[in-house]
Amino acid sequence: MFNLVKKKLPLATKFHLTLVVPLILVSIAVSAMTLRGLQNNASHLADVLRIESKTNRILSLLLLQDDASKAMLIDPNQLEKFSAKKIEAYDDHKQLLNELQQEVSSERLQDLLRKLQEYDEQKLRPIDSRVLEKLFENVDQARAMYFDQYEVHKKGYEALIRELAEIGAEDLKKASEELHEKNMRSLLHVSVTLLLGIILITATITLLSRQVERSDDNTRSLLHVLSEGLFFFDSTGRIAEERSQALLTILPGSGDIRNLQDFVSQYAPGASKNVASCLRMLWDESHGDYFQDLSAPLSLLPKVLVLPDQRIIHLEYRPLRHAKGGLERVVVVVADVTQKLQQEKDALLQAERVKKITRAAARTEDYLAFRDEAVEILKRVDAVFQQKLEALNPAGIRQLKHDLHSLKGTLATAEFSYLATEIHNLESLIEDHGVHGASVLQAWEQIKDHWKFETTDIAQVLGLNLRAGRISMIKSKFEKIMQYATVQRDSALQSLLTDCLRQPLQEVFARYEHYLQSTAEKLGKQVMLTFAPDSAELASFEVQKFDAVFNHILHNSVDHGIESPDVRKQLGKPAQGTIQWAAYRKADGVLHFIIRDDGQGVNADKLARKAVQAGLWTEDKAQAATQQQKVELLFLPELSSRDEVTEFSGRGVGMDAVKELVQKLGGTITVFSQAGLGTQFEIDIPPQEQDWDRLQRSA
Repeated sequence: MFNLVKKKLPLATKFHLTLVVPLILVSIAVSAMTLRGLQNNASHLADVLRIESKTNRILSLLLLQDDASKAMLIDPNQLEKFSAKKIEAYDDHKQLLNELQQEVSSERLQDLLRKLQEYDEQKLRPIDSRVLEKLFENVDQARAMYFDQYEVHKKGYEALIRELAEIGAEDLKKASEELHEKNMRSLLHVSVTLLLGIILITATITLLSRQVERSDDNTRSLLHVLSEGLFFFDSTGRIAEERSQALLTILPGSGDIRNLQDFVSQYAPGASKNVASCLRMLWDESHGDYFQDLSAPLSLLPKVLVLPDQRIIHLEYRPLRHAKGGLERVVVVVADVTQKLQQEKDALLQAERVKKITRAAARTEDYLAFRDEAVEILKRVDAVFQQKLEALNPAGIRQLKHDLHSLKGTLATAEFSYLATEIHNLESLIEDHGVHGASVLQAWEQIKDHWKFETTDIAQVLGLNLRAGRISMIKSKFEKIMQYATVQRDSALQSLLTDCLRQPLQEVFARYEHYLQSTAEKLGKQVMLTFAPDSAELASFEVQKFDAVFNHILHNSVDHGIESPDVRKQLGKPAQGTIQWAAYRKADGVLHFIIRDDGQGVNADKLARKAVQAGLWTEDKAQAATQQQKVELLFLPELSSRDEVTEFSGRGVGMDAVKELVQKLGGTITVFSQAGLGTQFEIDIPPQEQDWDRLQRSA
């Protein structure tokens, strides 16, 4: 540089050269300080992310401890198995707390962690130890101590953990904002320095500015500390070279991919046709604010990848905007969620197991009635799957769909939620691949194995005999009286014995209440089930064969009839919908059931339109039909008022199966509906000749 200055050059050139050198040095110094600060910020952000991850893990471990405790209380024979799991979860829990105490510097977080430590040592652990001691002495006292004392303190402990998570979330948000602010400030410093250089010397300072912009060490620092895979793509679909090291571990071979089209084609070929449309919508300014949240175009890209080694990969897309608010790049966060999903599934199955066993223990007769009904349906379905393809006919396939739909509802009613979901998935597989598709038959075998495992588990815990039609809830002397009534053919005595087993309607159908509330919660609705006070008393064996009928009707009332709380308030109705159930016994022994809801009623005109579209009615017939005739379209097969298939409805299977089952029992079913006021079903079932035999088997 100094040699250049000494050469014979124009005065203006020498002036520029003597000024350029200090400006370049200043620019380099500012850039170095800026990048050093950004690296520190990235490290701080990574610390905050680790704290958030460990806090969530602590909550998960606390849930595992709780599930293990409940499992031991339900079945003390499993003490050795679940105490080991509980101790392992507790040790991991304590280790995470100790790690957090060493890692955090915030006095606020340190104080909260001390409180957690004291709360655990002074309140939770002493009670937990006493519960374990009591478990060897008196199981009932141990259960009472757990639910009356431990559960109360556990809620306080969970509140402290959530407070820790909230503080971590606040710190994360604050750290992100500070990082963004410092980035902007640093870029502003560099830009001002470079702008001065551009004014003075043109090309040299322009080159320097480009070098500074390309040396984004902050991004590289953050990418190396994250445990998730991370990469960026721009408006052309080009994937930036900057990507996290974890990405290469999660998706081997992804390091050589340079554009989004190739990435999607390799890992999700079915979605590759959407890439060009997605990029066009993301960066097409002609749409104005239509795609401001970007969720619609990004939904065209795959969210989940299932790799050949059965690992499940989750993809999350996060837009990065420039200072003017426009989209600059999209960040793709790649996470291997296989282990997390398996843990969630195991936790869900364990929680479901506790519910099933508790429910079966409380109402053993109802459980056995459910089990017998489910076994009958399982046998019918299995017989269809065992048939050869050429032996199947449309009626058999329709009956298969009816049985699967009934089985799904029956399982959900009895807390077999996992199996109910698997049945729903099986229905989808049948729609896509047919009854004898390889994936369909494999899924069915897994369902049968899981059913056998779950029912055997309940039987072992409660000491039930799986081969018996019923568990004996009637004393041996009562059995002798029943035998005498049978031998003597004493119909009057048989009638009296049957009457002894009859209970109020709300007790016979108590199992439906939890299912109803669970379904309503999933649909975002509020529902109350009531029973008419003047209803006749019933015995469980009398209504066992109608279980699928009632299940379908109650389900339809919640899914199709009852409106959401907001809609009901707008209509001047109470936020909570009501379903009323009544049962009466006529003089000739016919059982007369009434189930009514105060929902929106049946959209009769919509049903008529769908019947015309399906070719079941002509336009002339639809126009000439009465309102009642349109409402009764509910009972036609393959016709649903829903436009899409959900976990709950939309396949056109349900009410036609209800009518078919009622008719098989020699009964009738009628529906009445008025728009805005609700729907009422009335069912008449004549006495069943085999009722006395069913009563004997239940003893």
